[in-house]
Amino acid sequence: MNLFRLLLAAGPVAKATLLILFLFSVLTWAIIFLKWRQFRKAGHGLAEFSRQAEKSLDLTDLAGKMKRFKHSSAWNVARFILAEVVRLKAEGSLPAEKELFALWLEMFIKRLNRHLHIARERELLSLREGLSFLAIAGNSTPFIGLFGTVWGIMTAFHQIGLKGNASLATVAPGIAEALIATALGLFAAIPASMAYNFFTARLELFETRLNEVGELVILLVEKEFLREITTEEDVFDEEEGGQ
Repeated sequence: MNLFRLLLAAGPVAKATLLILFLFSVLTWAIIFLKWRQFRKAGHGLAEFSRQAEKSLDLTDLAGKMKRFKHSSAWNVARFILAEVVRLKAEGSLPAEKELFALWLEMFIKRLNRHLHIARERELLSLREGLSFLAIAGNSTPFIGLFGTVWGIMTAFHQIGLKGNASLATVAPGIAEALIATALGLFAAIPASMAYNFFTARLELFETRLNEVGELVILLVEKEFLREITTEEDVFDEEEGGQ
């Protein structure tokens, strides 16, 4: 109750400073909670999907395993890449000359890598949202708290000048305002800085995992096309041998 009365008796500048710090603190904890849930959901099954993709024999085998990870980030990336493969096969744009196939496949793999980049950035974009606020809160709230501290000390000296004495009753309100501003600034800054560093590290790991998933899917695509051209060459050789 004494603290509450002290806050009510504080000047408008001190109240505004404490209100800003309080809002920063509330928003920081809200973002921390939301990002924690978001990262947990996005990372669900990511490592397992990567292992399953590595063990898959072909795209059909991978498609069957993907059903368990539906609507996950790994599923979104793999689906985006495979959709381009399906579109290509539907267009029937494979070169008829086997001499051109190697060059065509190289260009198509580059195309799939660009699709991987797009799919990965789409997944990372939502995860990056809110991290900039944590960085701003972690960097700015200590200085806002420091401003409140300086203002509280100035208030204490002003009261000394008005009353002509430095008794505890004179300086206590200003010093209390200063200490509250310092504490609230640190209370907002420390969780924001820790959360920003934590989520940034998780984001880098998440990006690496998504790249791994995409590369494994592209590798399966490359193997399948090479298998198809090899089969076509064997059939062509058998026909020539029969003639």
